[in-house]
Amino acid sequence: LHRQMTPAELTSFLHANIPLTAAMQVEVRECGENRLLIAAPLAPNRNHHGTAFGGSLAVLGIIACWSLLHHALTRRGIAAKLVVQKNECEYFEPVGGEILAHSTLPAAEWEAFVSILQQKKRARIVLQSEIHAGTRAAVKSTGTFVAIISP
Repeated sequence: LHRQMTPAELTSFLHANIPLTAAMQVEVRECGENRLLIAAPLAPNRNHHGTAFGGSLAVLGIIACWSLLHHALTRRGIAAKLVVQKNECEYFEPVGGEILAHSTLPAAEWEAFVSILQQKKRARIVLQSEIHAGTRAAVKSTGTFVAIISP
């Protein structure tokens, strides 16, 4: 295994490589072996109702999953191009404060994904993230991500 990125290093990587994350003031709070937590303040992500803008919530859901996948592959020493192929968000209630999005790698699917990626140089995996309003789930994002190892 390679060295794990710190939350600050992953935040800097996101801001440098996905400029929208800097504008949204996204901050990686935790990036563990199979779990990631990102945060963004309400102010730059609010709508005219004073709650989080649906588009910002969708982006944070995608970023939580993409960042987790990037981090996990980097830890394995696998350099792959990552793209989101499909994403769906379900909105259950408004988010009126700091936005916290978390995602977790599904253990069984992860190992199969890595194996296929190493053999075929291309693999896809479905990841989910949740954003909470207090203790309740406010948004659930489900995305299909594709990893490609260039020749």
